[in-house]
Amino acid sequence: MHCITMVYLTRKTTRGQQYYYLVKSFKYDGRVEKVQQYLGSDEPNETELEQLKQQYTIDLELAAIERMAIMSSETYRTPYLDKSALLGLERMRFLNRAMHRLESPEQRSVTNARNSVLNVNGTMALSSAPLSIDNVQSIFEQDRAPTGVPLSKVLEALSLRRLNDEITDRIARLDKRTILKLHQDLFEGTGKGGILREESASLPGSAFMPPPSILIEDELEGLLQWWHDPSPLHPFERAILFHHRFQQVRPFESGNGLVGRLILDGMLIRAGLSATAWQKEDRSIYLSGLVAGDRGDRTKLIKSFWKAYKRQHGPSVEGGKDSMRLSPRQAQLEAF
Repeated sequence: MHCITMVYLTRKTTRGQQYYYLVKSFKYDGRVEKVQQYLGSDEPNETELEQLKQQYTIDLELAAIERMAIMSSETYRTPYLDKSALLGLERMRFLNRAMHRLESPEQRSVTNARNSVLNVNGTMALSSAPLSIDNVQSIFEQDRAPTGVPLSKVLEALSLRRLNDEITDRIARLDKRTILKLHQDLFEGTGKGGILREESASLPGSAFMPPPSILIEDELEGLLQWWHDPSPLHPFERAILFHHRFQQVRPFESGNGLVGRLILDGMLIRAGLSATAWQKEDRSIYLSGLVAGDRGDRTKLIKSFWKAYKRQHGPSVEGGKDSMRLSPRQAQLEAF
């Protein structure tokens, strides 16, 4: 997808009266599109024009993002999410791309560090023994166990941070070996990592029975084949469906949720979306969504995840200036 941009002043004449607009043109998928900002009936001089460009850069960027999001969202065909949800996801995708181009390396490092804390805390928050966000922050800053936190949880948090940083590269070619290595590295040193389940299993709160251990490899291969096949679904929906089926297969004795959510986040990030930022209160939504999927209700499964995800990333999904917090220098740059 190739985009080129330019901002310029244009004049329109209506019934003999002249009106001036600041226009941003951008090329999207081979088509030239335009968004504009009305300036008034007085032509600005060169100095005023530069000031107006600085004043309205963010507005024009957001307008361009909205236009691209609308066009992109219309390319998906899905029975699960409605048009407003698809638009919100595409709005986030183009906004993330814009921020990646506008942020300095230093700011990106700060953003990534903050997101890593939220992501790891969220992933652990859905487990049966969650840590507080302050504990996760303390572990990352000091590399040691805060008072009252078991060493096993400290090691788990540090492993999740490392794997979270690597996950997009790790799943670039997602296969069974990749999944086994993720589990092995998550439980490094415990002797239980990277080994497929050998006993029968059950799912909390669900009547669905995971496949017997002898069928796990075949089930994983089938799931991976489905993932790599073309689909008209939105990447968000496909990632949720993959995650649900992975949890149903329950390939490992333990750690299925942690590994599954790592893969889910990697899929979202590779699609240009943001990683999840679960909270402890989301546990019931998360589990009820999975149980609905176990009953064959994919719509409720995906909508449950979308409800939580939309709350986690409200500004990016809704758009608006709060979603584009830039320094004065950055506000003068163009992303699209």
